[in-house]
Amino acid sequence: MLTTEPSLADLAAASGLEPRTIRSWVAQGLLPPPLTRGPAARYPADTLSRLLAIRTMRDALGMSFTDIRKELLVASPEQIAAYASRAETLAKPSPPTVNPASSALDYIANLRASVPKPPPSVAAEAAAPRPRAATGLEALEHRLGQGRPEPARKARAEEWLRIPVTPDVELTVRGPLDAEQRTRLERCADLIRDILLGRDR
Repeated sequence: MLTTEPSLADLAAASGLEPRTIRSWVAQGLLPPPLTRGPAARYPADTLSRLLAIRTMRDALGMSFTDIRKELLVASPEQIAAYASRAETLAKPSPPTVNPASSALDYIANLRASVPKPPPSVAAEAAAPRPRAATGLEALEHRLGQGRPEPARKARAEEWLRIPVTPDVELTVRGPLDAEQRTRLERCADLIRDILLGRDR
C-alpha cells in the first residue's frame, strides 16, 4: 500500500486501473478529489485503499455503483481495508499488445483476439432470445403482487403539496388546494422559516 499522498500515475500503477477510470470514479463521488490541481496532483493517502475496495465490490462482488456508494458511506476504515485486501486476488487488467506500426484494422483484430471466447454452451445460451425483463413500475408492481390475491379495493392516488421550509423541514398538505389556499400556506411556510432561523425578532 502507498503510505504517502499518491499521484494519479501511482494509483493507476498500484491498482491496475486506467487513469481515466480513476478520474471517472472521482467525478462520481466514489473517490476523494485530489488535494492539488494540475499534472502533479496528489491524492489523500487512503485513496488507494478506497480504490481497491471499489474494485473488489465491483469486480468480485458484482455490486452496482449505487450500492458501492451506499456501502462506502457507512463502511469503517477497517471494512474498507478488508475490501481492499481482497483486490489482490483479482487479476490486473492488461492492455493488449499491439504493434504501433499496424493499421487500425489490426488493432481491432488484436482487441478481439484478446477477449476470451466462452465455451460453446455459454455462447449458445447467450445467443438464445431472452424474455424482456420488467423494469421500473412494472417490476415493482410484479414484485408486490407475487403470491397475493387481487385487492378488493383499488388504491387511489392522492394529491400532495410539499412546501420546503428549511433543508430539513417541509410543510406537507394532502388534497387539492385553490390558488388562495396555496398562497396562504406558502406565507405560513415563510413565517415558520423565519421563526426556525431566528429572524422573527
